[in-house]
Formats: sequence, structure tokens, C-alpha cells
Amino acid sequence: DPSAESSMRSLNSANGFIDFYKPLVIEYYSEYNFKFKNTSDYRDFSDFTNHINEQAYQLSILPYSKDYLYKLVDNGHVFLFQITSKDFSPYSKGRPNLHTIYWKMLFDDKNLSDVVYKLNGKAEMFFRKKSITKPVIHCANQEIENKSAYNKQHKAFSKFEYDIIKDRRFTRNQYEFHVPITMNFKPTGSGHFNQDVLTFIKEKGIKHIIGIDRGERHLLYLTMINMKGEIVEQFSLNSVASNPNNPDYKQDYNELLSTKESDRQSARRNWSAIENIKELKAGYLSQIVHLLSKMMIENDAILVLENLNTGFMRGRQKVEKSVYQKFEKMLIDKLNYVVDKTAANNEPCGALKALQLTDTYENFNKRKGNVRQCGFVFYIPAWNTSKTDPVTGFVNLFDMRLSTIGEIKAFFSKFDHIKYNANKDSFEFSFDYNNFTSRAEGTRSCWTISSQGERIFTHRSKEQNNQFVSEKVYPTQLFKEVFSNAGFDINGNLKEGIASIDSLELLKQLLHAFKLLMQMRNSITGTDVDYLLSPAIDADGSSFDSRKGDKTLPVNADANGAFNIARKGLMLVDQIQATDDVTSIKFDVSNKEWLKFVQQ
Repeated sequence: DPSAESSMRSLNSANGFIDFYKPLVIEYYSEYNFKFKNTSDYRDFSDFTNHINEQAYQLSILPYSKDYLYKLVDNGHVFLFQITSKDFSPYSKGRPNLHTIYWKMLFDDKNLSDVVYKLNGKAEMFFRKKSITKPVIHCANQEIENKSAYNKQHKAFSKFEYDIIKDRRFTRNQYEFHVPITMNFKPTGSGHFNQDVLTFIKEKGIKHIIGIDRGERHLLYLTMINMKGEIVEQFSLNSVASNPNNPDYKQDYNELLSTKESDRQSARRNWSAIENIKELKAGYLSQIVHLLSKMMIENDAILVLENLNTGFMRGRQKVEKSVYQKFEKMLIDKLNYVVDKTAANNEPCGALKALQLTDTYENFNKRKGNVRQCGFVFYIPAWNTSKTDPVTGFVNLFDMRLSTIGEIKAFFSKFDHIKYNANKDSFEFSFDYNNFTSRAEGTRSCWTISSQGERIFTHRSKEQNNQFVSEKVYPTQLFKEVFSNAGFDINGNLKEGIASIDSLELLKQLLHAFKLLMQMRNSITGTDVDYLLSPAIDADGSSFDSRKGDKTLPVNADANGAFNIARKGLMLVDQIQATDDVTSIKFDVSNKEWLKFVQQ
């Protein structure tokens, strides 16, 4: 094999270079005490030089006379700076932040014995002049009114044994020390992280899938399922517990944002108000990132979100696209190097054994397509996730943009049966989607839908200054009124009856009632009313209603969105398990494949 012969010559040449440089390195850099592997154990010459570079970083602690140092300071020969942060304060409470942990690890003996954290050059120092000359001071042992609603429930005032200076860092001149460090110093990466993840999922598997929906009633909603597609947890992410020592205290960011955005017109004119809202949302998302990283590790879970490229055509979400993009970057950066502050340094997820769950944000941002992977995080198209019946997989595929007598009559003529069910007091429509559209081709096409239950009809009201109002309506009653006005018996042949209607007004009323029948998501703006009611009749003769309180199914419309996003993740896992070669896998979560998956 000529190529194999060429590779062997190249390797022999590299071995010759390595043998030539070994004694030179030892001679010129004897103080480093380099240790080399056998020449044949190096993959190539760059592997040899990388091994040198790994050993070239050496940091040692040298004893020095404190008295002599202070003497130099007193004589003006040396300026002595204290490198500190809030975590080094005697009044510091709680666990140190990650930056403090990384800084301390730079000088830790365990780190220096096998370097993970490397101190780099090109440090910078900045001077920040004080901007507050008359600070607000809460004196020691003086009662201070608690601002948060949670703290007020327990005690109205707090007292501290020391002075508290509001915005203390801006009340004095300060030097800031910025120094770059390298984390995970020695590994160079294979360049195939996503493939490694797919191999891991295929060979070792995962236990759970977390779906996140950018909701309409909730800032974000989370649903976690097991590998059978069963709901394990589902909850709103409106409120977050930011203090691990006090998990009962949860800041309600949804309420906080609603308060700040109450005067929308003012906020549009006030740039500072808009920036404050953005900062609040960014702070909220940082809390969510921490929660998600913890859940993924504790539950052996992948994370599935809607794809920015395809899932953001909806306009009523409370987390805007620009903020969500920031969240996306924060999430990927966090999961790229996960350290648990509660874990011991040498334990998994400790400072010396961080976990990598994502590829870099730069690599992820280059990828295109409906399905995007970034390590253990997957992005899927969110087509109809919130409006897919979680039990039957039914989706509204009708095109009801009809305006003439002929169009409306032709539409209803395509149904197999239209009848009134007296036992359930509802109208039932049996049909084959293939008679209406090609969008159901290859999926379940025959359905029976029912008008039972109530829907929320939102429209502009002339009586209320053309404002949007919501009212509860009953499709069954609307159908009865149309058929009564048309003059025929609801127990008769309804298809023939509809065909005999020549009034455009009555036909429009009939179509309006049918549109409401097909309306799965039902919400009232400004309230907690947001339920999912499917028109499809399942095998038991009933229809899914999220208000029934069955915790094994989505409990509201946003929960349904997160549930179906997680189930699209389950589709991906099934495709990973089924492939023979993860390097050539092409995910298929097309609309057709999605419907086939949920209608099984």
C-alpha cells in the first residue's frame, strides 16, 4: 500500500527528529527536569512538542521574608497590592463563586502536580475612580426594612453587626486586576465531540430527556420524560430559587417582569427602563442555566430546546428572541465546563474533574439545519409542539381560509359523516384527511372529532373601544343555532342539510363554529386560564383535556409544548440507537415523521 508506506516513512522521519531534540531540550532547559516517553509512543512530532509544553508550565511557591518585604514597601521601593474579592471578606456568606475557586486552584498543590488550571501572561490592571462621594450607610445594629416579599413574610426588618454601605465598590478608588487563565490545560480535544456524544448515547444510553418551551403563560416551561416517553417532572420556570441555603425562597421573575413592563408606552420611550428589563431577564436566565446543568447531571439527561432558526415565528412569548439567544450562549458556555461548587476538588464535577456537556459556542453557531446538536443539547423544529394532542397525536391540518358559498359547501361535503350524538350532546365529524390535504400522507388520516366542551373566543369588541375581549363559547350550542336557523332537524342527515343551505351568513357561522371546535389551545389574556382541549376522540371515546388534573399528561398548554419538545428529543435518541454509524447519521424530525411517531 503506497499510502501506508508513505505514512511509515513520515513516522520514521518524525522519530528521527524527536531523538535529535530530546538531548537538546534536556541540555538547554535542565532546570525544568523534563520527562520523555519512548520515542515510538509519540504519534508525531507535534505530540512530542505538546508533551514538552505541558511540562514547561511550572509554578512554585518560594519563601520570602515578610519583614524585609514590608521594609521595601515603607521605603517606597515596592508597591504591595492585595488581590482579593468579596469571597475573601470576613463577612462573606455562602459558598465562594466559581471564579474564586478557579483562582485558588491555580496555587493548589493538587493542581500543580497535574495541571488543570494554568496562569497566563498578559494580565492587565485598571484604575476605577470612585463615583459616589456621599454614600448611603446603614449603621451597625440599626434595623433595615426588608424589601423582598418573601423576607417580609418572616420578618419586616433585619439587623447587622457591621455597617452596610450601599454600592460600596463605587465609593472608593479601586484597582482592578484582570488576568487570563486556561482551564483544562492539557487536553487538546479530538475535534469530534458531537460524535463522541452520539456514540455515548448509543452505547451507554441516557435515562431522561428534558424539554424546554418558551411559553406564552410562562417565561419558560420544563418537562422531563423517561425513555418510555412518560412524564417524570413538569413545572413552570417563572420562579427560581437562587439561594441553595434557602430553597423555599423563590423569586417570581414573571411577576417582577410584569410589574416592570406595566407601563409599556413609557418603557418604549425610556431606554434605561428597557435596559433594566433586559438585565433582569439576563439575571433570570443565568439562574435557569444553573438549574438545567444540575438537572442534566443528576438525571443523566439530554436537553432539548426549540431551534432558533425555525421555532421563533410566534410573537406572544415573554422571552424575546434576542434574550433567548443570550440564554443559548450562556447555557452552552456553562455546560462546556461544569464545576459543582459543592463537590470536592477530586470528585466528578469537582474543580479538578469538570464535566464537558457541550461543544464550544463558536462551533455550534456554524451549524445549520432543522436539527442542531451541541454535545448533549439538541435543538429541534418546534412545529405544532404546543398544539399536538399528547394522547392521539392529532394535529389540525385543515385549511379553513374559505369565503364563498361554494368553498364552504365543498369543504363540509368531504366529511364521511356529520352527526349529532345525543348521549354526549355533541356533534361528531368523521373524515379522512387525504380528502382535504396531502399533508397527512403517510400518517394516520382517519379521525373522528367532537364539539364537546367549551372554547375561549378572543375578538375585538366594538362595545369596549375595539379592545380584545375573551369569552367562553360552546361549539355544540353554536352548531345547534345554525341548524335551527337553517330549519332542519339535528338528528337528520346533517351533510344533506348543510348542502341545502344557500345563505352565506349561515355558512360562515357554521364555519366559525367548526374553527372553534378545532381550537386546541384556549387562553384568556391576563389570567391563568390556558388549557388544551383536543377535538379528537381517542380509543376510549374521550378527548384530552389538560384541566382534568392527570399529572401523567401535560397540565397546561405550555406544559404540552415542553412535553412534545422532549418527545422530539426521544425521536432523536431512537434514531441514534437505530443507526449503524453515528458519524453519518441524518436526523429526521420532519412533520410527517413527527406525526407518525406520536400517532403510534
